[in-house]
Amino acid sequence: MIDLDYMVIKFIYRSKKSMKIGEMARILNLPHTTLGSCIKRLEKEKYVIYKRYNMVLLSETGRDLAIELVRHAQLLEVLLYEELGLSEEEAHTESEKLHLLFSCNTINKICEKYKHPKTCPCGELILNSSGCYCDKNYLE
Repeated sequence: MIDLDYMVIKFIYRSKKSMKIGEMARILNLPHTTLGSCIKRLEKEKYVIYKRYNMVLLSETGRDLAIELVRHAQLLEVLLYEELGLSEEEAHTESEKLHLLFSCNTINKICEKYKHPKTCPCGELILNSSGCYCDKNYLE
């Protein structure tokens, strides 16, 4: 997978409504063709459910991966806020840029270090994943 795939999976997960590719492309400021290729890739890998001219939906596998991706970013946000003294906004922004660089083992150690925090500094509830997707090679 490429970084765009991960970004799109998280975007779909966090969206409040289902969208077609065109609307998603406008919001993400991406060319329609680029996003279309991404969605086709994600559909082939069974992360999304998509039929031409319809809404893009996450599959159960896609939803599980999205939860793990969001969890990684949230726990990294905790570390950046607590250890580097970044503001809530800075920690959130930086964690969104960096979270794919950290292994599940490292993210789990951050979780343990801060005694399994319930919220991240930006106020979101930290998601609980049912299993680490790094073990399944999704985040490599």
